[in-house]
Amino acid sequence: MQYTLSSDGKLNLTLRITEKRGDGYHNLVSLFLRLPAMESLTISTYKDNNVREIATTGHIVIDGKNIVEKTIECLESKGWSLPGLHVALAKQIPPGTGLGAGSGNAASFLRWARLFEGSEVTSDILEKIGSDVSFLYSRSFLSLVVGKGEKSACRGPLPPMQIVVAIPGWGVSTSLAYAGVDAFYGVDKGGSFPCNEWTGLAEVEKIYQSLLRGENVGFLPNDFYPWLAEQHPEYEAFFNECESSNALGYGLSGSGSSVFALFPANGKPVKLSQFEKMEWIQQILFWSDDR
Repeated sequence: MQYTLSSDGKLNLTLRITEKRGDGYHNLVSLFLRLPAMESLTISTYKDNNVREIATTGHIVIDGKNIVEKTIECLESKGWSLPGLHVALAKQIPPGTGLGAGSGNAASFLRWARLFEGSEVTSDILEKIGSDVSFLYSRSFLSLVVGKGEKSACRGPLPPMQIVVAIPGWGVSTSLAYAGVDAFYGVDKGGSFPCNEWTGLAEVEKIYQSLLRGENVGFLPNDFYPWLAEQHPEYEAFFNECESSNALGYGLSGSGSSVFALFPANGKPVKLSQFEKMEWIQQILFWSDDR
C-alpha cells in the first residue's frame, strides 16, 4: 500500500535565547508560524518487515542519517511494530535553512504512524526526535514556544498575509550556530543573552498584538542575527528592500540561513522580481493567505 502525505515547515517570527542550560542546551522564547505543505512524503508498506529504506528525491543532499530513519528507530525502541517500509522524501528545502523541513518530515511520518498503528505519540517521543517536532506534529498554525521547544501555547491566527521566504546559497549548522552565539555574547565567560524569559515573553506579546492589528513591526528580533550578519552582510539588502516595500515585518528564521518578510494580503501584490538582483538568494518560497 502507498500513502502520500504533505509535510510542513515553520518560521520563527521571533527568537530569543534566554539562557544556556547546564546540560549544554539552550532555552528559547519564540513565536512559531506554520508553513503548510512545504515538502511531501510517500510511504510504501511491505509484508516483509526487514525492508527499511529511505529514498531522498530531488536535488537535495542529506549527509548522515535522515530524521525519518531516526523517527522509525525511536518508535521501534518504544515497542511500536511497524511493517516493512519504503519512504520517499520529495525534498525541496536544503538543510541548514532554519525552516524545520526535516522536523516537518518527521512530524508527518509520526501522524501517519499514529493512524496506521492506532497508538498515541507521546511527548517523550517528540522531544527525543527534535526540538521543532512537537510544534509541527501539533495542528497549531501559530504557537508561542518556550524552553527547548517542549512547552508551547497555541495563539490565535494572524490576519491574512503574503509570506516571502528567501533561501540563500549557504546553510547554517544548528550546532555551529549555537556555539557561535555563545561566543558572540560571551555566555561562557560570564556574559548573557539580551533577554531573559520574562522580557522575551513580554516582547513576543507586544509584537503579536501589533501584527493582529495589522501594524508594521519592522525587523523581528532574533538573537542569531547579529552573529550571522557579521559573516553575511548580504542580508541587509533583503531587509532594506522589504522595508521600502512596506512589509509588515521581516527577519531571520531559526538559526538561519533563511530570511523572510510578511506583507498584508489586502495590500498591493508583492513584486517578487525585486529579489532577482540579489544573486546570493538561491530560492524563493511564497505563500498567499487569502482567507
